[in-house]
Amino acid sequence: MAVRLYYNAADSRARASTEWHDNWISKSGLKARFWTDKAISQFLGKPQKAGPIMAWTQKEVRRVENTHEFKQWLVKRREWLRAHGKLTAEE
Repeated sequence: MAVRLYYNAADSRARASTEWHDNWISKSGLKARFWTDKAISQFLGKPQKAGPIMAWTQKEVRRVENTHEFKQWLVKRREWLRAHGKLTAEE
């Protein structure tokens, strides 16, 4: 694995962002994964303070996304998105 050195403020911000996203996922991140507000409250509950942003841990999100109940919900969600033209047949 290569070691990356950060020399300026932009690199430092990029590193901080990468580290944050390795541990946390925000509401917009969940929405990009087809979550709805109702599913977030049903499966995850309240977010935690993650710096200036409220978020959920990546570990908790992965745990929930691997449950049978969530997988069934996601199948229905994808069907709804396809029926409403928000997803292509391949997605």
